[in-house]
Amino acid sequence: MRKNVFVVVAVGIVVLLTTWLLSGAVTPKDVDKALTPFYQTLSYILNAYYERDSINLNKLIDSAIDGLVKGLGDDFSYYEAAEEVEEKQIEMEGQYGGLGIEVTYDSEYKAVKVIAPMYGTPAWRAGLKPGDRIVSIDDQPVSEMQYMEAVRKLRGQPGTKVKIKVLREGVQELLTFEIVREVIQIIPVKYAYVETQKGRIGYIMITRFGAKTSQEMASALDEIFQKGVQGILLDLRNNPGGYLNSAIDVASYFVDKGVIVKTRNAYGVEEVYESKGNKYPNVPVVILVNKGSASASEIVVGALKDHNVAKIVGQRTFGKGSVQTGFPLANGGTLYLTTARYMTPSGKDIHRIGIVPDVVVEEESEKPRETLVYDYTKKVVEVNLEDPFIAKGLETLLELIK
Repeated sequence: MRKNVFVVVAVGIVVLLTTWLLSGAVTPKDVDKALTPFYQTLSYILNAYYERDSINLNKLIDSAIDGLVKGLGDDFSYYEAAEEVEEKQIEMEGQYGGLGIEVTYDSEYKAVKVIAPMYGTPAWRAGLKPGDRIVSIDDQPVSEMQYMEAVRKLRGQPGTKVKIKVLREGVQELLTFEIVREVIQIIPVKYAYVETQKGRIGYIMITRFGAKTSQEMASALDEIFQKGVQGILLDLRNNPGGYLNSAIDVASYFVDKGVIVKTRNAYGVEEVYESKGNKYPNVPVVILVNKGSASASEIVVGALKDHNVAKIVGQRTFGKGSVQTGFPLANGGTLYLTTARYMTPSGKDIHRIGIVPDVVVEEESEKPRETLVYDYTKKVVEVNLEDPFIAKGLETLLELIK
């Protein structure tokens, strides 16, 4: 039975690759030669391994696919086995028990890399930072785990503890954190008001670009403009991104017309996404960003910056300008592969570069990391005017208001 499955899988791989590679630089003959050691290894395992009767063939194939993708050296391409596919939807659609971090795989360090901790969550309160590399989970090295296995270990029942060891740039020794998991309720948009000498300012924080973000953003803007505001402070710090369509919708609320983002695939084919139209008043806008502002966040920042709709205040953004496409596999798993790069309306490729703010803020605010921050499940929040990012953002915004 195993041999039959092996033959079917092998033939399927060769047929698929032959179809795709006929016109490419790599020929089917090259692929067949490169795969020969894999076929040999699998054959030896199935036939010569001492405990061959206990072999889980599906697990072998999952590990092989995972290793194949990691061999690309692309932090943003990854494989999810069948039982893991549903978990990803939980993060974007609902709630789960965990730490509240957006992560990716770091192939260089064989670690889980933090893109951003979500505002107010256990990871955020504990002090995890964008760029931190999680190298150990409950004293088990991440290098010995599959990527999604490590992600699952970070999640768990609310109220339980997880111990992680973190490699942080500029710090010599490993940092140890013991964090209590909580139910992570994804509230994508929060808002507030700030009274200033030039009138009322609307403050909006977007925590991620999920399925409901554009709808929640529209509701927040409706509320804010009904109260009458002279400008908007849009906080995208530690926003790890999310859905492309959600970012386009949000950017469209500020850009009357024109290009929001462009994508270019491996064959040089470009797609252009334009504004869907703006029904809101054109008031001065300042966007707050930091090293944890990534992906869909950078699409919004790039669009508003290039159209001269907003001033950008904070730190250089993360620099994730790649687009991942999910390819369903016959085993029920999904291959998430980088298939395109996106560019800002002016044509800038920001991948691994990021977006440089108009006004730089070097100082970090420690006060918001106190345990008694406002409840991150609330939509209407209070603004910490002592936060150096918010202080500089308001100062910049007031200069724009005539």
